[in-house]
Amino acid sequence: MKYVFFLSILCYSISFAQFGKGPDSFEARPSSPVILEAIPYRSVDSAAIELIVLFRVSQSFLIFTKSNNVQQDYYEAKGELIIEITDSSNITVERGYRPMRILRNSLPADDALPTDEIQGIFTFKLKNGFYKISAEVKDNGSGKSFLNRDIKIDARTFSAPALHISPIMFIDPIKPDSYLPGRDIFFPINHGGNVIIGQSGTCVFQVISPDTITGISLEWKIQRKNEDQDEILQESQGEYYTQRNGILSVIENTKQVSFTIINGSGRSRFIFVPVPVERLETGTYSISMQLTQGVLKLEKESKFKVIWPLRPFSLSDPKLAVDALKLIAAEEEINEMSSLDSDESRKVFQSFWRKRSPDTTRAYNSVMAEYYRRVDESIKRYSTANEKDGYRTDRGRIYMLFGAPTIVNRLLKPNTVPAEIWTYEKLKKRFTFRDLKKNGNYILVKTENN
Repeated sequence: MKYVFFLSILCYSISFAQFGKGPDSFEARPSSPVILEAIPYRSVDSAAIELIVLFRVSQSFLIFTKSNNVQQDYYEAKGELIIEITDSSNITVERGYRPMRILRNSLPADDALPTDEIQGIFTFKLKNGFYKISAEVKDNGSGKSFLNRDIKIDARTFSAPALHISPIMFIDPIKPDSYLPGRDIFFPINHGGNVIIGQSGTCVFQVISPDTITGISLEWKIQRKNEDQDEILQESQGEYYTQRNGILSVIENTKQVSFTIINGSGRSRFIFVPVPVERLETGTYSISMQLTQGVLKLEKESKFKVIWPLRPFSLSDPKLAVDALKLIAAEEEINEMSSLDSDESRKVFQSFWRKRSPDTTRAYNSVMAEYYRRVDESIKRYSTANEKDGYRTDRGRIYMLFGAPTIVNRLLKPNTVPAEIWTYEKLKKRFTFRDLKKNGNYILVKTENN
């Protein structure tokens, strides 16, 4: 029996998802507890570089202990983040330290949303040159630590008298600053230079030019290619942008890292490009910028990824992902996904979910994501022996269709088979399962509509 009713349970936004072979198709979830993004800008002092280091630290890395406060029930964790910057001679030129103390009403989940991460910023003034950054995050309770030495910064080209572009940064759309009338404010959506799938944003970068009078023209293009076949899988381009003259300034005393542009050298301009990042599927992209200012010209290409940190694990196995659709897809659709090669199967898979999308403006399918999150849970909760077959069991199928029940009554009585009764109060449904063979495989024996 096919359950088309599930769409009314799952639907609340969407688009289509990545499916198929290739290094970008199914990424492993990030294991690093600290994400760094370091961007050099030209500061007021023409002889110095302003290095901004944005960081995110996962709360799940820290050890939380329950407080002994009898008047207030909470969990507490303490840690620290240490930044060290070395030059091309491996001499330490700057250090930064940030203590962390977090109070919570409950323990953080391993799959906590990125919005639950600890965010912050370091700023340093450096000379033109090449630098390496080491970042260490420590948990004070357990003594465990994590060290990242992978960040390299090339700020040497800022010294030449020509047209230059800083590395790009993705930000939330610009908003008026309520505290500073007439000034705009913007927030970085930093994830190590990457963007989370479905996230709206704008691309911003600094342009340094010796010409303070002539206007700038810009052409930009974003592409994602199939590297094996040199096939363009997704492309977007345009010429529109907005500009702010001045230098970047960090806004202090805000809960979230934020910036604004203040008056400064006429050589410095910040270019805001409204690239449609919310439409980009997961994968690696190249973004190319072509700037022209009178006789000055510059082309620059950068790489970034669109990532899905909480991608359901069941989507990493194409066969499993298709097999799990047998509950809601027609047999013809399943055969079409299964019998074609991987590229064609991906297109059919995308089409299946796109048809069920009330919102095609974002490359994130929340209906599909929720469905496969339930597949993951079904595998985790109801699989038998060493098989990942939980999604095929009766309890798994009901869970995939309707989610977690409101009430679960477990009946374990002498001389009777174990039973579970699931109640969905809002749906006015009740399902009764029995472990008839007493092997852990509960069979659906009764369905009731209240």
